Amino acid sequence: MRLVEISEGKAKILVPDQREYEREGKFDPAWAPVFYNTRMVFNRDISVLAVSVISPKNIVDALSATGIRGIRYYLETTPPQTLVLNDLDKGAIELIKANSERNGVNALVTNRDANSLLFETSADYVDVDPFGTPSPFILSSIKATRNNGHVAYTATDLSPLEGKAKMSCKRKYDAENSKLSFSKEVGVRVLIGKIAREAAILEKAVIPEIAFYKDYYYRVILKVKRGAKRADECLNNLGFYSECNNCGFSYEGKERIDRCPKCGSPMKTAGPLWLGNLYNMDFLTRMKEELKTRSYLQNFSKLDYFISLLIKEGKYNQHYFNLEFLSSKLRLNIPPKRKILECLGDASETHFDPKGIKTSKNFQETLSCIKGLNDR
Repeated sequence: MRLVEISEGKAKILVPDQREYEREGKFDPAWAPVFYNTRMVFNRDISVLAVSVISPKNIVDALSATGIRGIRYYLETTPPQTLVLNDLDKGAIELIKANSERNGVNALVTNRDANSLLFETSADYVDVDPFGTPSPFILSSIKATRNNGHVAYTATDLSPLEGKAKMSCKRKYDAENSKLSFSKEVGVRVLIGKIAREAAILEKAVIPEIAFYKDYYYRVILKVKRGAKRADECLNNLGFYSECNNCGFSYEGKERIDRCPKCGSPMKTAGPLWLGNLYNMDFLTRMKEELKTRSYLQNFSKLDYFISLLIKEGKYNQHYFNLEFLSSKLRLNIPPKRKILECLGDASETHFDPKGIKTSKNFQETLSCIKGLNDR
């Protein structure tokens, strides 16, 4: 395995030379003997900011690959007292050890099955960044997370989470999922809904600090609190999203509805999923403050814009409307987003989709704005 040195954040690590694994001029990180994905740098950047806010004493990175994520946590935040970097692949272990030594990182490197490790350990912060779905690791990672600690997941299996692969969603997330016009947000809520139900088995509750969609993945970081009563309260945040493909009416609530109350047509449904907040506003504000001290990040400007957008849309937990979808149901032109936001007054654009908005206004008020702007 030929290695090359790359820089990311404050780390300099060795990774497999992708030129050796290209096929017809194309490269997929999964083709290399040890996984390293340059498209996940933004994910790791924003996770560094989150870990800086949390300042955990103990960190477990259950699926470390090259070790880049855990190494960056050590170098770019308050160094944890204990950092565990784990991978099942022996080639990855050798690379993790080499990269830790190169960066002066004091880490416990383990070569174990992630679930086996997580069921036998505990930490203030547990990170699960798999290739695909995190579902096989949810129960063990929740168990490993201490009371008032945090657990983080990445999910790259968008087809089931967004409702394109219905049976896959049922298998992996135990949820019904039809593709809705705001499927990007539905996906992260299906993911958190699954996590909340798994946590409840262990009499624990999860509270989202930050949950977002980017490029081709979801990233969620949640606070974990112990207690059967808290777990019960957490489950009260589960429910359904539904949408009428005839008139465009959308619904979110604890009870599922199969017929549109506006036109009587069948409703497409997703759930059970998370109905609660996706963001802790104080947490996001503190992340934005942490960013000010990290001008060295290549994604600095993108991170600043992105976190600012999350803070804006975080004021509106529900009432997500896809302007293109609603306009098509009305057989009207799509008004400029700026005009719609001005008309609604209490609304924001959303990071989930450039065609979407979040607002406190209801379905009828949003339709009225679209119609009114088309009449001008």
